[in-house]
Amino acid sequence: MSLEVVHLEKSYGQYPILKDISFRVENAQSVALIGSSGSGKSTLAKCIARLESFDRGQILYKQENILALKEKEFRKTIQYVFQDQLTALNPAKLVKDLLGDVCKRFGTQQDLEQVMHHAKLAPALLERYPRELSGGERQRLGIARAMLVRPQVLLLDEITSALDKKLKYEIMEVLMAYQKRYQTTMIAITHDKAIAQKYFSRSLVLENGKLLE
Repeated sequence: MSLEVVHLEKSYGQYPILKDISFRVENAQSVALIGSSGSGKSTLAKCIARLESFDRGQILYKQENILALKEKEFRKTIQYVFQDQLTALNPAKLVKDLLGDVCKRFGTQQDLEQVMHHAKLAPALLERYPRELSGGERQRLGIARAMLVRPQVLLLDEITSALDKKLKYEIMEVLMAYQKRYQTTMIAITHDKAIAQKYFSRSLVLENGKLLE
């Protein structure tokens, strides 16, 4: 039940951003994807999440090409949590409706107050709009939405980068509890080496589009 990236390559025009990337992540493994700005981390994660195309290579889950999966099946398997939740969340909907829409789309029955509790969010926030939440609350809401789907693979894009130290560790504790509960494979983009060392069992280092592991 592993995720495997095989000889992945991608360019923006004449500029190569991913150069022959290959690695394998085992089921329930937690992996930090680190590297300097512009190294290709977010592009790689978005390729895995089918948010960006790639030029060559394959991405396999359970030995099946992810491009062959139907959209709904794929989204139930792999979820991506964006760095900027204010942009990712529909500003016109209350938190309860944002979460309810996920339940309807994926046919899940969830106690929304319990989901909020697991994400360390007050149930009263269900009646608020995303703009009325703090940055840390919005990040935890993004995680809560992914929790509703219960994906096998969770991709996290710099979700702690704009937060203070206390909030960073609170959010990571939420994620680690979730991973332990559901044995989720987790790949997180981060610049924070302390976070990577404390919470992740393995690190992949990208520099100039190449994997240095």
